[in-house]
Amino acid sequence: MMWKLNARRWTRLARQYHAVDATGSVAERTMQTVILVAGDIGWNSYKGIATVGVTREGISLQLMSPFSIFHPPLLIPYGDCHIEPTRWYLIGKTVQYTLRGVGDVKMIIHDDLQVWIESQAAKLAHAQADTRISNDEFAGVHATG
Repeated sequence: MMWKLNARRWTRLARQYHAVDATGSVAERTMQTVILVAGDIGWNSYKGIATVGVTREGISLQLMSPFSIFHPPLLIPYGDCHIEPTRWYLIGKTVQYTLRGVGDVKMIIHDDLQVWIESQAAKLAHAQADTRISNDEFAGVHATG
């Protein structure tokens, strides 16, 4: 019961961004930290248990077992991401994702992870230059500010 209660922000994201196929990542980084905050009190920290992936469609998120109980894999389209630099308590440089589909839940990640996401998305966009995927699909992945 407690895990399900603690998954409420992830569950709100999953209603909009549930990944049908969690195996489509072109590149992945394991043991990453993802923090979810919303308008309510508190936050959820998935410190060192998140796998972040870059796909043609967007950014994938999934948690390691057994933490993945009540936390289905997510796929957030690049176009739904508005990214701004922010400071999250004592963590240091971070960025905050505001997601078009669930605007009240914010996702916080380390700045170095954002740099990695941007570089992987750029490589993917370059590799796909001769296909129908346009650079506009990757436009949301770059931090503003």
